[in-house]
Order: sequence, then structure tokens, then C-alpha cells
Amino acid sequence: MGKYDELFARVKAKAKDVDKTIFDLIPEKEPRALYEASRHYPLAGGKRVRPFVVLRAAEAVGGDPRKALYPAAAVEFIHNYSLVHDDIMDMDELRRGRPTVHKLWGVNMAILAGDLLFSKAFEAIARADVSPEKKAKILDVLVRTSNMLCEGQALDIEFETRKEVTVEEYLKMISGKTGALFQGSAEIGAIVGTDNGEYIKALAKWGMNVGIAFQIWDDVLDLIADEEKLGKPVGSDIRKGKKTLIVGHFFQNASEEDKAEFLKVFGKYAGDAKGDALIHDEQVKGEVAKAIELLKKYGSIDYAAQYAKNLVEEANEALKVLPESEARKDLELLAEFLVEREF
Repeated sequence: MGKYDELFARVKAKAKDVDKTIFDLIPEKEPRALYEASRHYPLAGGKRVRPFVVLRAAEAVGGDPRKALYPAAAVEFIHNYSLVHDDIMDMDELRRGRPTVHKLWGVNMAILAGDLLFSKAFEAIARADVSPEKKAKILDVLVRTSNMLCEGQALDIEFETRKEVTVEEYLKMISGKTGALFQGSAEIGAIVGTDNGEYIKALAKWGMNVGIAFQIWDDVLDLIADEEKLGKPVGSDIRKGKKTLIVGHFFQNASEEDKAEFLKVFGKYAGDAKGDALIHDEQVKGEVAKAIELLKKYGSIDYAAQYAKNLVEEANEALKVLPESEARKDLELLAEFLVEREF
């Protein structure tokens, strides 16, 4: 990934400033359990990609990235609050290789920790070094983003009880679950840096496209990636019955016979406590491999991969209204990386 090495060196450098802002807002204090639980995911690392987008978007429109630090922290708080609550809903025990918040502190404290992270996002905006008018615009974006996150998650939960989900329904769901936060990050950064409506609109479009492409590519990798690079068994989404663009395309194009065959495996091990162990079972691997072959038969995986790449092309095309700069180039590179990565 040579051409991305310098990009991620810059991501890492900017993350240090963002982290200082984050931990100034959630220090070690009483009640200790609440603040330890709230700090758990931010301390676990993560690349801080969304805060990087906020800072680079501000620079790309000619603004001062230092003024975007508190808004960047706000975006990361919203992201982490959603992860805490998602993990409770999914009853996941690991996140970034570490025990989840509810696993360590219990469900009640985890809910409170998520709530605290959510409120800290608004405290961060209150502290931002921008005009009251800009704060109002940023708050408007943050509220819309949070609403869309909740709507996307609600649709995702609803989809769990359905056999089929259309391509359109999936895209609506994912525009809330992953698109909204990328859109909000880029838009908030632009608002910090400029009053130019065309620039703000361009970055908002870039963010939504990139956020959706990021998730679609994740779904593609689940089926085609090298297991060691991916860090989890290939095909786990099939085992769990996860509705994706790939699956939506398959259901809209497959014969009834092939749909029936696919459904014998799809979601077979969802909610099974033994599921994670069974995925390494040779019989289960064989079942999943057959399901993947059915998806390939209808070109569903290629369809999704191309869809993600097209979204990134459209995203970077939207940025051409901005003046050329290293910041704009970083955003373009980041978008390209998200649909070229192998994990």
C-alpha cells in the first residue's frame, strides 16, 4: 500500500491533537467507573479517520484546522457512543480485539457511558473556536447525523427478521449507519473553514458517498479477503445472515431454486453461541463456500465492488470544485484507499 503510507503518517500525526482534545473532555474523574467506561474505546485506538476528515475538510476549503479540533472530537464522540450502544444491541464481547464496554462494566453502566459520550459531543461544539452562527450550523449537522445513525440502526434491526432486503432498502439503511457520519464529518469541517455553500455541499456529497462505499467494501472483503489479513473467518456475514448490497442484488436476480439453496446456509448460525467455534468446522466452511459460489454465479460480489468504486469516483469528482491542495489530495487518497484495502 506504498502510496498510502504517507497519508496514514499524516492521519496518525493529526490523531495526536484530536486525542488531546478528546481526553481533555473525558478526563479520569469520579464517578470512576463511568469515566473509565467512557474512555475505553477512545483509548483502544482506532485510526481517527473521521476526525481526520473534519480537519482536512476544513483545510481543503482554506480554513484553519486548529479551529476544527473540537468539532473533530465531537464527531469521534458520536462515533464511539454509537459503537457502545451497537455492541449492547448485538451483545458482542469484543471490539478492536478488546472486551466491549458492557462486558467489562455491565449493560447499565455501558448505556450511561454511551450517553456521556453523546453529551460530550455537544460540549465539544460549545467549546469550538468558531462564530455562534457556525456553531449553530455545526449543531444542525450533528443532530441530523445522530438522527440518521439511529434510523439506520433501526432499519438494520428490522432487516434481521426479514428473509429478503432490496438493494434500495439496503442503501437507505447504510446511508444512515455509515454514510451519515462520514457526511457529517466532511460537512462540519467545511463549515468550520468556509461560508462557501458550493464547497460545503461538495464535501457533504463526498462524505456520504465515501461512507457508503466504505461499508460496501467491508461486505465485499468479508467474502473475498485473505482470512489472516481480514482478522476473522471469511463468510461470517453469511453465517450470521447479514443483509448486504451483495445479498440484496442476489435476491433480486437469482432463481427461486438458487435462493432456496442459499437460504439453507444464510443466517443458519445467527445467534448461535457456538457459531464462532463452528465457523472453523470443515462442514460449515463448505456450506459457506457454496453460498459464496452462488453469489458469484449472479455477479453479486462484482456488482457491489464496482458500486463502491463508482461511489468513490463520484465522491472525488465532487471535490474538483475545491482549489487544489494537499488537504484535498489527502481526502481523495483516503477515498481511494477505502475501496482498495485488503482488510
